[in-house]
Amino acid sequence: MSALVHFESRVGNLIMFKQHATQLLKLMGLSGDTPSAILPEDISLALTRAREHPSLVHYPSNDSKSKDNDSDVNLRTRAKPLFDLLERAKSRNCEVIWR
Repeated sequence: MSALVHFESRVGNLIMFKQHATQLLKLMGLSGDTPSAILPEDISLALTRAREHPSLVHYPSNDSKSKDNDSDVNLRTRAKPLFDLLERAKSRNCEVIWR
């Protein structure tokens, strides 16, 4: 069974597989440790770092692969819900914690 990371904020919640959450947090320049948090004033820089990282800018096409396999989902697609949560938190000036 895969470990999960729960992201929580006043603007919403999100659950991700730990391996993907840790990878995305590290792309944002964060430690990837669980539990932890990010303050609203730090979200913009973290999102910029992640969005400019080559693994999210240039990702392989999945057109020739089956969409039924979990490993076929690219990291950019996995990042979208987390980035959306962080954007909402930033706009409402609230932190996001994860455990």
